[in-house]
Amino acid sequence: MSDSVRWPYGDAPTAPTDERDVAAVAVRALLDARHDGDELVITGPDSLTQREQVAILGDAIGRPLRFEELTPDEARRELPFPPAALEMLMKAWSAAIGQPALVTDVIEQVTGRRARSFAEWARDHAADFTS
Repeated sequence: MSDSVRWPYGDAPTAPTDERDVAAVAVRALLDARHDGDELVITGPDSLTQREQVAILGDAIGRPLRFEELTPDEARRELPFPPAALEMLMKAWSAAIGQPALVTDVIEQVTGRRARSFAEWARDHAADFTS
């Protein structure tokens, strides 16, 4: 098992969202007429660079992980995304460097409880990265 994560744009921030939070918002939005027509922008609670996310995953699995920056050309060759999707992601990551990711409180507004952090998600999924 490698201690390296190879990925492009390590300094690009995102606001990772726990899938359970997405599901909870979806259920409420579908069942509560107050949300009819709402455009709900769901994000996690923190703006984290991809490099920071790798460090948090390392903490969750109990060993340090090393972030290895891929160039865009390396990413095109190595990442298993459809080309159009990868190009869209790389443009977004490139444009995001130097500014925080959008963070909303939609999860709390809709569900009444705070959004789970990426660290919580990583701890809850640690076994997925060690088996």
